[in-house]
Amino acid sequence: MLFVVLPFVPELAILLTSLFAAISGCQPGTDTGCPIGSSAAEIIRHALEASLLVGSRFGDGLAALWLAACCWLITLGWPRLWIRLLLAFAVSLICAFVPYFGPMLSIGHLVNPKCSPNEGGVGDCIVYGGDVGSVAHKVVSLGWRIIEGAPIAIGIFVVYAIVAGIIELRSRRQALRPLG
Repeated sequence: MLFVVLPFVPELAILLTSLFAAISGCQPGTDTGCPIGSSAAEIIRHALEASLLVGSRFGDGLAALWLAACCWLITLGWPRLWIRLLLAFAVSLICAFVPYFGPMLSIGHLVNPKCSPNEGGVGDCIVYGGDVGSVAHKVVSLGWRIIEGAPIAIGIFVVYAIVAGIIELRSRRQALRPLG
């Protein structure tokens, strides 16, 4: 299941950076830098760039390849059809929504008077004393990629369910067939 989480590491990095910043006493809307690694703002900017890349590529069709690989691993890991279908459905739903809305949601708690990400790209985005850049605005627009990505994810699940069902029926028929 780690394979499923891999595309969402950038969002986790943003949340963990924010957590460590809060523990260190840093506030998102201040002009004072937050010394986590090189800087909290820089870590968040790079993670948002990675999130934007993942979300864009998932919308371009990477979701199909990623989900096919996940379904294959699910098939190898779980013997019962209903468990495989349930897991494949859950992974498909995750891949249908999280790559497009995850980055935006991961910075939702960082919105402050100096950083208000929007689709128009209006204004700077200063978080933890550093400029996160236009990427904060771009991840807000990423939500529109769901129009392309969600049908791919759901389609892969439907294809997987049909193929898995056919394979299950064939293997049951062969098990019932007498030898000889």
